[in-house]
Amino acid sequence: MSKLPMTATMSSTRPTQSSGIIVAIGAVTGPLRQDAPLDLWATLGWDAYAYEAVYNPARISRADAEAAVREQLAEFGAQVAAFLDEDEPLTASQRGVEWMLRWGCTPDCTADHTDRHTPDWHTSHRVETALRDIDASCSPEENAALPWLAAQVVVINDKARAYGRTTRVWIDYGATTGELSPAEARQALTELRAFTDRLEAVVEAAERSATADFSGDPEIARLDREATDHRVRTITEDAR
Repeated sequence: MSKLPMTATMSSTRPTQSSGIIVAIGAVTGPLRQDAPLDLWATLGWDAYAYEAVYNPARISRADAEAAVREQLAEFGAQVAAFLDEDEPLTASQRGVEWMLRWGCTPDCTADHTDRHTPDWHTSHRVETALRDIDASCSPEENAALPWLAAQVVVINDKARAYGRTTRVWIDYGATTGELSPAEARQALTELRAFTDRLEAVVEAAERSATADFSGDPEIARLDREATDHRVRTITEDAR
């Protein structure tokens, strides 16, 4: 394979080739160092993976990025055992014990606590519906930015000796968020399952009704609008 332009920050300690190493890899949309299509660096101190790589999918495919990483590390006597998909946020357990101890993370926490904008609480991977929001008061573009439903586990344990530890389930419905205890979330799940049967009955009734729907005549609609406009003008003029 031809040499691919990339940047790399290598570990001063050569990995063990016999066992191989794990590389976390993910796509980014912004520019990388030296405008390279791929960037690779060592993540010393984390026992879940030894290197992290990011690539620009507009300039290189995932397969070619992985091949380039393998080739680059092979020059340092390192063999890649596996890639961790960082397109999905890494969990704290994947980041390693040192990470979990430093930030007090739960194993499934996906928050990047090195980002100063990240809150102190710990969040699991967010599950959401493929269907986007259905708010009739919003534009299609606004609705497309939000899932119809989403949920995740949130654990708050900052200064736990003073304030304790709290687990919540955050359920998002459009732009609104409900913060539920696990017991309340279980109740919501039970109600949701029961509601789907009733919703199906409503949808079936609507489907039967929709068989009689029709579009109407555009020319009659135009004449009606003109008549309405004339009537409004007449009333407005009489009121002056």
